[in-house]
Amino acid sequence: MYRRVAGFAGVLAGAMLLAGCAAGVAVTAGGSATLITDAGFLSGDEALIEGTLTVAESGCVGIVAAGGETYPAVWPRGTTLVGGVDTGIDVPGVGVLRVGDAVSGAGGYYGVQSRPTLDEVADRCDWQGEVIGIRFD
Repeated sequence: MYRRVAGFAGVLAGAMLLAGCAAGVAVTAGGSATLITDAGFLSGDEALIEGTLTVAESGCVGIVAAGGETYPAVWPRGTTLVGGVDTGIDVPGVGVLRVGDAVSGAGGYYGVQSRPTLDEVADRCDWQGEVIGIRFD
């Protein structure tokens, strides 16, 4: 009996550890806008991310990069939609960013094909290229 309980406790502890390590994204739809936020996906990438806040044709809140390319973005945990698609987002520690506002932070570019975590971004944003992950810490 002791072995079974100890074995079950070990399996349970392992499952809890793996669940704690799970990384992903969360999707929030509001009207015609879709906001993708971090749920443990963003890490310590430090590339300078600069551009303009936009809503892509697919409805995903994203960034128009300096070169003119539009990318869906994974925003920091706690970011919320503000006033629907035409207004913007509220980023914790930054405040409200409106469509057309300059955006500057740290992060990286992530290929949706190489990261299963981003499958939902590919589906919701009808996107197969790179996604910007951005932080403001």
